[in-house]
Amino acid sequence: MIKKHYEKVIITCCFMFVFVNIGMTSTAFSVHQPYLVIIEGVGDTGGALILSVRTIVSLLVMLAVDRYYQLLDVRRGVALACFFTSVGFFAYSFASTLPQFFLGAVATGMGYGLGGLVAMTLLANRWYKEGMGTALGFATMGSGIASIVMPLVVVAIIEAHSLSSAFFFEGLFSLAAAIAMLLFIRNNPADMGLSPYEGKPNKTRRSYPRAQLIEAPRHERLLFLFAMVLVGAYCSGGMVYISVLATSSGFNTVFAALVLSTAGVALAVSKFATGVLFDLIGVPRGSLVVFVIGAIGFTLCLFLSSGNPAIMIAAAIFLGAGFSHGSVGISAWSLDTAPKDQVARHVKHCQMGFTLGSVFTNTLPGIVKDLTGSYVVSYMGMFVLMLICAFIVLRYYRVFAAK
Repeated sequence: MIKKHYEKVIITCCFMFVFVNIGMTSTAFSVHQPYLVIIEGVGDTGGALILSVRTIVSLLVMLAVDRYYQLLDVRRGVALACFFTSVGFFAYSFASTLPQFFLGAVATGMGYGLGGLVAMTLLANRWYKEGMGTALGFATMGSGIASIVMPLVVVAIIEAHSLSSAFFFEGLFSLAAAIAMLLFIRNNPADMGLSPYEGKPNKTRRSYPRAQLIEAPRHERLLFLFAMVLVGAYCSGGMVYISVLATSSGFNTVFAALVLSTAGVALAVSKFATGVLFDLIGVPRGSLVVFVIGAIGFTLCLFLSSGNPAIMIAAAIFLGAGFSHGSVGISAWSLDTAPKDQVARHVKHCQMGFTLGSVFTNTLPGIVKDLTGSYVVSYMGMFVLMLICAFIVLRYYRVFAAK
């Protein structure tokens, strides 16, 4: 029975390595920051540099991620990426100086860049013909669940033992994930005498057919990749700064933490819901719905000066839900628009665009705040970026749809 439905094992593995390589190294890593910055020789600047090193390394290794999987295959490549993540956390656990923490950042950056959404997208594309959106939605929830679960676990270990103990635990967990990936992932259904999942045989309602697109001219493909940069800019920056958006709007730090948690839960739920929506009504229509949800969230930011906590919570919910395009959306779009013989390369380029955009908005909102005195201005800028992205993506689907 398990072999017959092995696509469920595969997508569970995807959830797991997204949890480890993206969630633990990036999404949930901020929980360590208050403890890192008080270490002698690290400080606030050092803490920021650790994140920068990880981001730069992940971007650099993404340049070769398609060739990496051609050389190793996805099964061994993902297992090795999880191993890099475990080495990074072990390095953190033994680190006492900033250069030693940089070594951990290099290793976790390699895990993030090599074992993230590119591998997940490739596996989902091989194992699913039906229900692709739901599969992508479930797998990408891994990073969101990590952002909810890991802070609770990490803080509990730190308070009971030490920061080093928490890092060591995360290293062991990542190592166990590496072993599990090697044991359970299979590169293709044919390796087990199976075929890609095509839905339940007696199911009367099938998933909405995947978009069939003709090959676009080079300048249109470059414009589409620019849209991926915009996705990274507004999705990543929007989540990173949502708590300081709350405090700068007059809310206290406790409420700001609630706002961040609310947005995180909304994002995690929305990832799965967006995938299901793609299966029900198609990627272009589903994308439009999510863009509208995000637009509502950004619009609500204009009214935060009223000091109404209900508006802030509503904005967090709509923004978190709208940011699902940063994972599910970009994965589905990259598969739909990829040339048949260049899927891995195109998916890599889309993910690199997203990472570039996130680097851009990880620093800019703070500068804008210093100049204008408000984070709302930055969020309105992100709103404009989202509208441009929506126009490019939806136009691409309309103009290059196969007749």
